[in-house]
Amino acid sequence: MYNVLVIDDEELICDGVKAKLERAGLPAVGHIHVAYGGLQGLQAAQEVQPHIIITDMRMPDIDGIQLIRQLSPKLPRTKFIMLSGHGDYGYVREAFKYGVLDYLLKPAGSAELAKLILAAIAAIEEDSRKAQVMERSQLDEQTLLAARLNFLLNVDSGRMEMHTGAEKDEHLIQPPSNATNTHDLPEMLQSWQTLQSYFPHPIFAIGLFYIGESVFSTKDLTRTDACLNEQIQLAGYTAQLQILAFHDTQGKVYTIFNYTDPLTLNTITALLRETVAQLNVDLLNASVVSISKAGHLRDLPQLYKQAQLAMSYRILLEPDPVLCLHELPKPLEEWMPARRDIDELRQAVETLHLARIHLWIDRWLPDSLVMRISLEQLEAVFDLIITEIHRHFNGRFMFEENELAQAFTSFHTLHDLRQYLKGYVLTAKQLVSESTSLEGAVISDAMSYVRQHFNREIQLAEVANRVSMNYSYFSTLFKERIGLTFTAYLIKIRMEEAQRLLKDPALRIHEISEKVGYSNPYHFSRAFKNHCGISPKEFRNTMQ
Repeated sequence: MYNVLVIDDEELICDGVKAKLERAGLPAVGHIHVAYGGLQGLQAAQEVQPHIIITDMRMPDIDGIQLIRQLSPKLPRTKFIMLSGHGDYGYVREAFKYGVLDYLLKPAGSAELAKLILAAIAAIEEDSRKAQVMERSQLDEQTLLAARLNFLLNVDSGRMEMHTGAEKDEHLIQPPSNATNTHDLPEMLQSWQTLQSYFPHPIFAIGLFYIGESVFSTKDLTRTDACLNEQIQLAGYTAQLQILAFHDTQGKVYTIFNYTDPLTLNTITALLRETVAQLNVDLLNASVVSISKAGHLRDLPQLYKQAQLAMSYRILLEPDPVLCLHELPKPLEEWMPARRDIDELRQAVETLHLARIHLWIDRWLPDSLVMRISLEQLEAVFDLIITEIHRHFNGRFMFEENELAQAFTSFHTLHDLRQYLKGYVLTAKQLVSESTSLEGAVISDAMSYVRQHFNREIQLAEVANRVSMNYSYFSTLFKERIGLTFTAYLIKIRMEEAQRLLKDPALRIHEISEKVGYSNPYHFSRAFKNHCGISPKEFRNTMQ
């Protein structure tokens, strides 16, 4: 588990970031600690030793760059993420010099935070993997093979050609006559020859393992390799089948199967089914694997893409832990919702009529769609439902922008997708019932903040960020509740204070101007006259 420390001098923002991370529900994240201000953050970081630190850029005691500069030598494996405002780009550039992983503009949503936390975890695990490699005096054989393999699977080299040697009965790989990246050819040839010397059998297939959201996990890779070899030994296939488990450049676990007759792809599928069952016990995870077609050594790049495609279609494949996609489904041309169907959904969402929404979801996302529609068609219906829900809530803070945009890729079955959407609508209805009192508290907090800080430059975005609410929605809500725009309310508070101060003859008008937030006395006098109908001097004379 990875621990996170959030540092911000604004308690409401600090607690808000923690709440959003908790709502994101990242299984790899353990404790989320908070510290209010740079000094408290320094002390907490040294006590907690967090894996990830999210810190504000500007803080009155110690700013984010100073904090990172002091903590980096003491916490060399910790990843830092900065929270900044729109005007902090100079600080952001400086922060990257001290090893900051990334930054987020305020206010940051749950999805944005979750994405960077996962990136930080991936970077930590990658650092750990690299450290283990550096500790060894030289790469072992399988690590070298994986490196060669990743090069060949990702380089844009064109198709390699196989030729039979005249002197020896063996296959020699040659570059294609139309290869364009000639500077890669020496490494390409060396990589193919390394693989050719390692794999003794003529037939190949590639499997892609999905083991939760982890990437570059040594534990997942080691256990997958061990489980597969155990199943191969139990089945008595050690002479006919050889495997290589490796991380690709994205940190996902793949396995190359190299085998000979009489083994078939069905044999490999059976072994994979037993392996996934064992992984689900050992790693306590809902593992699944996709398998490519069978091919030859020269086909490895294509087999790699086939395994990826099969995994992407897992939601439309039968609920089997081993996914095979030997041909794409033929889409039903007239399956997509018509205008009347969309209007029906829109009306149900506007009234939050759960029964009607559930019926609509069941009608358009039944299990009978498996392998009868395209992935694009299914995602379009999912996006339609989410869009209508977002349209109804009009940007309220509980539905942050893009929070659900990536969720589609996480579903394994249509049943999971239906249950998710139904649960999401139910959550929406519950939030509506709570929103009235919550919005009242938000506006009350915003008004209090304005009354405390009216004597300095204060913007709507600053207050919206403080209360963790969407800028546009906060502006609309403020006017609805108060009857004034935010700017008009700020001027009202300033003018009320100015009238009180003008009753004190010892204070000069330019002093009063500064006390109520105007650095220019002329601007103050003009604002006062627009609000009160007379100038500050005339108002003071009426008090005598």
